Amino acid sequence: MGCVLSIVLLAGCTTTSTISSVERERYLASFIGQSSQAIQAELNLSKLGYQRTSPVEVSSDYLRYRVARPISIPLPMAENPAIGMGSGAAVPIPSGNTRYEVELNCLIQFRLKHNIATDVQLTGRTC
Repeated sequence: MGCVLSIVLLAGCTTTSTISSVERERYLASFIGQSSQAIQAELNLSKLGYQRTSPVEVSSDYLRYRVARPISIPLPMAENPAIGMGSGAAVPIPSGNTRYEVELNCLIQFRLKHNIATDVQLTGRTC
């Protein structure tokens, strides 16, 4: 029963983007070879499902974005013990929230050489 509940909870998580990690990495890699000004002008973080959490950090060596991806996790409903297991009936939980909202943090860093991106790295388990 615990495995089934885990699968249901994982399947119920929603994010603001449906882009895969491969597509996300391909999109970010497309900025390699561009200037830091072009990256700042053209990078669309919302396309990746991210929201910037602080201003862009710029130095001669890097361009750094601290971002978060909001996700919504549905709260499980208790089964009605009077009806029995597997009946599918749920007892409403007396609460206003039916979802748990969290933000998963990530660091996107473009390495620069002579103001041109030479590499991009994503740091964080949730990138």
